[in-house]
Amino acid sequence: MVGRGIDLLNLSLQLRQHRARLLTLTGPDGVGKTRLAEAAVADAALPVVHHVDAHGMEGPQALAAARDIHPVSGEAWLVLDGFELSGDTAPAAVEAFLDERPLLRILATGRGPLRVLGEQVFPVQPLSAPAPPYRQEVSELHEYPAVTLFVERARRIVPSFALTAYNARSVAEICARLNGIPLAVELAANRLHLLDLDALLARLREGRPVLGGSHPARSPQHRSISAISQHINRPLDGHQRELLARLSVAVGGVRLTTVGELWELPVDRARQAADALVAHELLRVDTAGSESRYSAYDIVRECGLARLAAAGTLVGARDRHAELFLAEALRAEPHLAGPRQHEWLNLLESDHDNLQAALTQLAARGRQYDAALAALALRRYWLTRGHLAAGERWLTDAAAVFLNAAGQRHLTARAEAARGALAMATGDSLLASDCFRRAAIAYAECGRRHQELTALAQLAAARPGTAAGDSRVLADHVLKTARTSPAPEEAGEAALALAARVRRTDVKLASDLLDAAESVYARAPDVRGQGLVLMQRADLSIARGDQEVAESLLHEGLLRLQAVGECTMLPRALEARAHLLWQRLPDQGPRVARILAAAAAIREATGANPLPATALPTAAAARELHTSFSTPEYEAVRREGRALTPWAAAQEALACPLSARPAPSAAPRSARLSTRQYEVALLVSNGLTNRQIASRLDLSEWTVVNHVRHIMRRLDVPSRVHIAQWVAQRQTR
Repeated sequence: MVGRGIDLLNLSLQLRQHRARLLTLTGPDGVGKTRLAEAAVADAALPVVHHVDAHGMEGPQALAAARDIHPVSGEAWLVLDGFELSGDTAPAAVEAFLDERPLLRILATGRGPLRVLGEQVFPVQPLSAPAPPYRQEVSELHEYPAVTLFVERARRIVPSFALTAYNARSVAEICARLNGIPLAVELAANRLHLLDLDALLARLREGRPVLGGSHPARSPQHRSISAISQHINRPLDGHQRELLARLSVAVGGVRLTTVGELWELPVDRARQAADALVAHELLRVDTAGSESRYSAYDIVRECGLARLAAAGTLVGARDRHAELFLAEALRAEPHLAGPRQHEWLNLLESDHDNLQAALTQLAARGRQYDAALAALALRRYWLTRGHLAAGERWLTDAAAVFLNAAGQRHLTARAEAARGALAMATGDSLLASDCFRRAAIAYAECGRRHQELTALAQLAAARPGTAAGDSRVLADHVLKTARTSPAPEEAGEAALALAARVRRTDVKLASDLLDAAESVYARAPDVRGQGLVLMQRADLSIARGDQEVAESLLHEGLLRLQAVGECTMLPRALEARAHLLWQRLPDQGPRVARILAAAAAIREATGANPLPATALPTAAAARELHTSFSTPEYEAVRREGRALTPWAAAQEALACPLSARPAPSAAPRSARLSTRQYEVALLVSNGLTNRQIASRLDLSEWTVVNHVRHIMRRLDVPSRVHIAQWVAQRQTR
């Protein structure tokens, strides 16, 4: 018995108090109902107890067996283990059985309640397991019963097994993917004599079976997957068994529309069938998000896969699943830089495991070209959500596929450029340079001059030591392309990369490039791109010493990155925010430590280390913070930070205003002003003249005059004083 102390206490108390004549333990197969019932009966010291193992029996058959062993008179308990009913008349049979024996009480275990008058239900939940992003410390993981059970069972197979910092993340994810079902955890641990942890986790992520072999369970129905499968399918009709098996090819939760497509049913009928399987504790439904998602427990999935394999239909079911998610990837591509960017990114993130399984199946079936198209369509998703290693792997394959396909040089170029962007995000300048060079060559062979020069600009940004003259020439091309190209997204990315590269040597050029990138992202509109522009403008303001302006720009940028769930550039934004916070409000040390720990954890999880490297002294700040706390206090705060999700980390960074005035509203800024105009408005509100603003931003004075005129026109105000009032109102909302 692991992790059942409270359940055992409550159940044994209810048995001693005799509150109900029928007490039913409910929960999915393998959750530990039998063990808990046996332990509670022993703990409650009940006077007379009779047991009937009803696994594999029909309801009437189990009741007939009970008639043969129960006493004629005297108070007694009857334990019906694995008791399942089917049909509308079944509850009446149990009621009649109890009416004939007024002194008899029944403790039953089964997937669902028996729905008998006066029944008391005791749900048995899966063991608590870690939640993503799996950044818990080893000491924290020991507090999860699912992890404790896995480690105990693993030691029976590998006596030297121990939970360490090296394997903690893998163990946490394995237990979570097994839904905390004790039987699944034990069966998975038993596989360690054949698979190491990484191989076990890889199979779980890909949706391949891992729970084979035997298990020394008391009930024969739980000793192997084949026996469990027979038990699971017993109360289902043929149609339900087929539907449950088809859904087993899905990895994790899927939307109801996807369930219907896998089952080839209209949505209404799919919902009815899915809800029936939920009632049987074979499917789970997660209603936490904007749309309900259905998933099978991992034991149920493996039983379904075994059923499909035995029927010879597994490959066909996987093919259909792959087709559905190939279509989703291609359908998502045009929306990943538009007004529904966050919606589609969230959808792809929730379907991440299914997309990986679909790509694997397409490649295994000889459909490498389709897999390559899907990988290319997902390039913005890989980059934004920090799936850099997976994106690199699939895009590398895609580039090779397109290279060997006749007439597909433009796709080769796009795949290489996408690989280069991922390499820039991981800090691999050599790989990024190689990729952008190959992209430029491929674009040149296709006669696509604009894209060729854009790739060369990205190459210049990736390669250290690029000559200033070359950067200027390529920057001029990027500035022109951003205004004239019908597909300027690559120019926007190149403008951002070049701006980051030249901002220390040519602030004016960097500012112009950011203006160009902003115009590209405003037309899309691309919220992530806008956030990255704001971040770089904040960096320029920090370099100029304009910390108040930098604070506002960084706040707005973080809001945008948070809105789309950005993970690759988020650590850098968090570190910049923490840097300002530590400089201006040293009493916020615990918050700064949490933010820096969260940024470091996100970097570890994603492998993100974007080029060019930041100049912020975050390591020094971390050392100073460490010395300002006692070691236990610092470690506690650091653990809190590492456990934050990216969204929560951004919220932590946004929660504390840096200046004496309240921070800007958390609502997105009005679209009436561009990022550059908002920056000018902030400086106007600080009382700077046009000439001073021009000097600060490396603009001509005439350009600033035009910006101020446009601001007054867009805000419909008559003077600079009113601009200052508008800024103040925004900051005091």
